[in-house]
Amino acid sequence: MKIIIITLTVVLLTLLSCNNFKQRERPSIAREALDTITTTASNNLVAPNLFETAFIKGTKQKVKESDFSLYGITIGKIKVVSGHLIVCDPLHIDKYGIPFTQLFPTGEFPVQLSIAKLENEELTAFARIKFSDEPVTRWEFALQKDQQPLPVGGEEMHTYGIDGGVVIFVDEAAAKVLDPKTVENFESILFKEMEKNYREVWKYVMYNIEPHNLACFSTGLGDGRYATYIGFDATGKPCRLLTDFNLFDWRNNEKK
Repeated sequence: MKIIIITLTVVLLTLLSCNNFKQRERPSIAREALDTITTTASNNLVAPNLFETAFIKGTKQKVKESDFSLYGITIGKIKVVSGHLIVCDPLHIDKYGIPFTQLFPTGEFPVQLSIAKLENEELTAFARIKFSDEPVTRWEFALQKDQQPLPVGGEEMHTYGIDGGVVIFVDEAAAKVLDPKTVENFESILFKEMEKNYREVWKYVMYNIEPHNLACFSTGLGDGRYATYIGFDATGKPCRLLTDFNLFDWRNNEKK
């Protein structure tokens, strides 16, 4: 399926022109400090470079005439028990909560968001699980059963759909312990919890499903179809799991 990437400027201007966006009632903004990522980028970045630099404070990304400032924050640690991870809309976890075929490291790993800032508005540009500090030597699409590999940066993509403006990272073991009643009300439960961690437009929660947990956070400009990628280190082990919310047209930018 061919995906046409809409630039952030066009979508953002449309969003900002909507009266509901500016006038809607907002919850109180959380003031507690999050763990800001302060590491520097490697000198040997593998394309797409933005997958790594977007999490480093001070990174700039130009869209048309606007310069967006990027920084990364850690919102908590996700418990990976089975090594089989799911990225999906929580509203449809019962139908589309299909784990990726890649087996990931087990343990507790930081969940990090890349935040794009333009004036007083902030949006989630990327989200990732960082399994290690090892540099990425190649990126691949995260695949579900029966999906075939595709070149990263090509016109065809493997994507997942979002209807509620939020996405979850969750281990398959955690998804399996969700009872049917919880699934039916999952989105409203998570939205209520996320309001406690409301920032400038974006929000998040690390939600406990004892003895497991999951990460839930805003998806850039909201609903759409997004791709997830795996970063591998020099030994072939997965060191990143990253989802891209299409704020930046890095495909065309890196071809120039």
